[in-house]
Amino acid sequence: MRYLPNNQQGQALLIVLLTLAATLTVVLSVVSRSVTDITVSTYEEDALRAFSAAEAGIEEALLKGTTQDPEPVPIENDVEYDVKVEDKTVTDKRYRYPKDLVSGETATFWFVSHDANGNLICDSTAGKPCFIKNTLNLCWGNPTASVVPAIEVTYYYDTSSGSMTIPNNFTNVKVKRFAFDENHSARGNNFNDTIIGSGCTIGSDQFRYRANINVNTDVAPSCDSNSGCSIMAKIRMYYATAAEPQRIGMWTTGPASDIPSQGFLIDSKGSAGESTRRINVFQSFPEPPSFFDATVFSRQDLVKN
Repeated sequence: MRYLPNNQQGQALLIVLLTLAATLTVVLSVVSRSVTDITVSTYEEDALRAFSAAEAGIEEALLKGTTQDPEPVPIENDVEYDVKVEDKTVTDKRYRYPKDLVSGETATFWFVSHDANGNLICDSTAGKPCFIKNTLNLCWGNPTASVVPAIEVTYYYDTSSGSMTIPNNFTNVKVKRFAFDENHSARGNNFNDTIIGSGCTIGSDQFRYRANINVNTDVAPSCDSNSGCSIMAKIRMYYATAAEPQRIGMWTTGPASDIPSQGFLIDSKGSAGESTRRINVFQSFPEPPSFFDATVFSRQDLVKN
């Protein structure tokens, strides 16, 4: 019988143990990777389902006219959405438009309230104020922006207040236009001058430029005290680039210069399993399409050549 030297005894067992350890390490690595992949796939699937649920909540709120559901709405097992609708009532007579604008885009500021059916209404006792008396301050431009933005203001008003007494009666609505540009001399656009460094602040946002519109002298004397005369203003931004969109807002001054709600902020949270996703949408009130701001009018028939 042949014996191994003392220094070689146990090597076979050691090789077997090392082989088993390596095999076990590979197996555990594969199992761990598989478990991780399954977990990641589950999270991704839940995230997509949660996002879809949040979108469903937004659509439901819009279909119901921004009516808030008191309880979370289940869609299927472990999938539901919870919608919160906030009335964007103006506080401290100041309102910051929720979206920054680039050149050509418009923002609408309402001076009259809307009822549940979307009709114009003025009733301060019911929490439906309308803007009167007497100055509208328009604020725009980011303080650190390299561009110098300008604005064009289309002011809609009705001295007869007919749109208040008869829903959707805009027969007597009139329009006045204003334009403001700090760089109007260099650009030669004949816009009006602006006010710089006026301390125009809305919430935590500061603005670089300000312009004033006095309802009594700049629009119509009767609008200064006639509730429902001033209807809305559409503000078009100029010279703002996609790299530097510009903020815009308004605030009113005067003894009775309250301005109404400007729309609804819909916050929808979707959840699926352990994943949650949230979508915010600002729903403003219906307004004339932007292409009506520049329309061809003719007293004669238009002939195409």
